Amino acid sequence: MNKTGAAYAPLPTEPPESDIVSPADFRQTRFTDGYGVEMSAEKAQARLGMMRAIDVLGGAEAAGSCAVEKSSVYGAGIAIPQIARSAGWPKSMCALTFRNYVFLGLNYFSQTLFIFYIYDSQSNMNPWGGQMHLCDFGSHLADCPEGADCRGPLGTTIADPGALYPYDVWNARRFTRDTLLQMFPEKEDFITNSVIVGEYGLESYTCRLLCVFIFVLQITDEFQNIGMLFKLLLELPSDDSSWIKYDPPTDRQRGDDDPQGNRELELVQFFVNGMPLRWKIFNFLFLLMPRIIIWRSLTMAGVHFLMETPAIVDLIVNTTALSFVLAIDEMILERLATRATTHILADLKDRELFDYSPFAAESDEACHDRYSRDEMSWCGRHKLPLVPGRLVISVVLCAAFVYEYYYHYCVQSEDGGQVSIDISIPADAHLHWLNFAKALFSMPEKHEGALAWSMPSVLVDPP
Repeated sequence: MNKTGAAYAPLPTEPPESDIVSPADFRQTRFTDGYGVEMSAEKAQARLGMMRAIDVLGGAEAAGSCAVEKSSVYGAGIAIPQIARSAGWPKSMCALTFRNYVFLGLNYFSQTLFIFYIYDSQSNMNPWGGQMHLCDFGSHLADCPEGADCRGPLGTTIADPGALYPYDVWNARRFTRDTLLQMFPEKEDFITNSVIVGEYGLESYTCRLLCVFIFVLQITDEFQNIGMLFKLLLELPSDDSSWIKYDPPTDRQRGDDDPQGNRELELVQFFVNGMPLRWKIFNFLFLLMPRIIIWRSLTMAGVHFLMETPAIVDLIVNTTALSFVLAIDEMILERLATRATTHILADLKDRELFDYSPFAAESDEACHDRYSRDEMSWCGRHKLPLVPGRLVISVVLCAAFVYEYYYHYCVQSEDGGQVSIDISIPADAHLHWLNFAKALFSMPEKHEGALAWSMPSVLVDPP
């Protein structure tokens, strides 16, 4: 069924025979533009072809389709069991179904562990090393030393980029200075003036936002795939319709010159069709919900990871590395799937929700008049979207995730900048699974151990 309740009809490849105009007849038909000027046959054909294409592409864009991902274990997890059900559960298809569920489990396990360890490193391992949140330390170097965010975690002024270091380098320099002070306390003034620690801060605020946006642009695609899966479960009829069709060949089609059975295989068609309610519930619980959880946990850990990366090159490299986690489901299918699964998914036809039949019987003259009225006039209604929806969604999500980071991990400093909240020692070496689950609902763990770092209340200038 389409959105208007009409019965689903496959998209015709050409108009009815009675409306087909031969090239000779077409050249004899006179078409005029919106100003009454007669057009050449070539120009009229271009307009008619464009109108037909807009009808199809615009309608398909608006109505959408019930589609299965062809390159992901999620698509295989949806399609293979339904095709096996349609065929009465033959042993070979049962084995293929079992394999695909094993791949789904492997995907869940791999992606979840990757995300967990990324977030664990940020939330637990970093505090054990005394690392504060990056927030906006040194993020606006062009305004330093008088502007906001020009004070580092030690409370000293970041005068220029030469005083800025990544955390591991900065921490090693601070450790060296503190060690010398403990060994030679009588030379405190000399050591303090000679060993310049510098500060920990961000190299480029613009690069940070750009990398976060590119990462969100990638996860927005996954967000759209989740929406497509939800739409599939919602729009498909809840019945036992078959997902496979076979057209028996004629003797001429069968022939003897097809030893590999390629033409026979072409007669087997796979297409998205109805799904029983029990299967919709099963797929909702074991495919859609885990996918939503993985997507949310990746957005949480990934944005946090990028916001805590200070160096420009590291930001770009980490943005590329995070895309690997998103691609695990496709990599598993590509590397581990059988040839049968690959063929079925590649040959699987989507269920289009757009019905072209109201336009199929339209004459060329009526189509051309509609083109002049709708497409060549500012008063007409265009069928292809003007606003890039995915771009808007990406910008909104990017703003939401960046705000979430600042809300949980940063506070406003005396000079108006954003500095890290106080850092306490975690109770355990690694993040507990329950706290990881709470973080999915924007409730990160608050450590209550010994204080590891706090922003100096008295700000000092470097020697």
